[in-house]
Amino acid sequence: MNYNYSDLSPTQFEDLVIQLCFELFGIGAETFSNGPDGGRDSRFEGLAQMYPSESRAWDGLTVIQAKHTISYNSKFSDPEFFNPTSESATITTEAKKIQKLIDNDGINNYIIFSNRKLPANFNEKIKAYLSSETGLAKENIGLVGVEAMGNFFKRFPHVTKAVDLNPYDVPLNIHPDDLADVIISIKEALPNIKKKDIEPNLERTDFANKNRLNNLTSGYSRAILKKVGDFYEIEDFLSMPDNDDYQQKYIETAEELHAKICVYKRDNHSFDQVIEKTIELILDRDNDCKRNKALTRTMVYYMYYKCDIGENYVA
Repeated sequence: MNYNYSDLSPTQFEDLVIQLCFELFGIGAETFSNGPDGGRDSRFEGLAQMYPSESRAWDGLTVIQAKHTISYNSKFSDPEFFNPTSESATITTEAKKIQKLIDNDGINNYIIFSNRKLPANFNEKIKAYLSSETGLAKENIGLVGVEAMGNFFKRFPHVTKAVDLNPYDVPLNIHPDDLADVIISIKEALPNIKKKDIEPNLERTDFANKNRLNNLTSGYSRAILKKVGDFYEIEDFLSMPDNDDYQQKYIETAEELHAKICVYKRDNHSFDQVIEKTIELILDRDNDCKRNKALTRTMVYYMYYKCDIGENYVA
């Protein structure tokens, strides 16, 4: 079974990794747990069964890391993951942790599994960087991306079957491509759309009743109403005859969000939380949306205000 790893939760990804480590290292591989630095890692001590190969398997104490991202098409080469000049890049912070693990625990090997693509040249660059920063030999550092994981799961098809993934437990899954197209097009059209100071005549159910039905707080309601003037620009853009394609993309995106929100939302969730989580996932999933955070937030507010997402009446 092939997974779209980005659609799994971090815990589900860790479950897959540890099952794979049972095969590569041995049944003694520990489940992921919180480490002293707040991160989560797994450990295996002894002679590995077949990593990196059966003829030259690792020996000693191995620390295993699972680095999950919800972003699509991510790579080990992405600047937020590997950038030697950045103190906040993932690999930079990992290098510091590895050094502490060597000093405190005497680890011999270190491996990172991530649902990122691993270009061959960056496999060598990252290993060389970690080796120079920590003193671990390059052959005692492992990087496993989606390509290698896919090959491992083909060799060990029973691994994925051993992980009981309930499809209803996956996180809210959003594909914001169409929304990103609409947002970029609106941004380009904004200079030609005159902003009105009065509330636009947008058809919707009573806003106060909608808020009560969806458990939206009064404070968040006021935050949405502050954007009403911007809603006219969106409405004006989507209503233009030349923008029928963008209107269709908007409709399809709103329908997808509404359906998935209905599944995600529980009685204990305020709609404030739902909207914020939706915006967070959209920004994480699409770089165009991330570069236009304010407009992305306004678009989601608009969807709620227009009653395209959220409950609108009591059945």
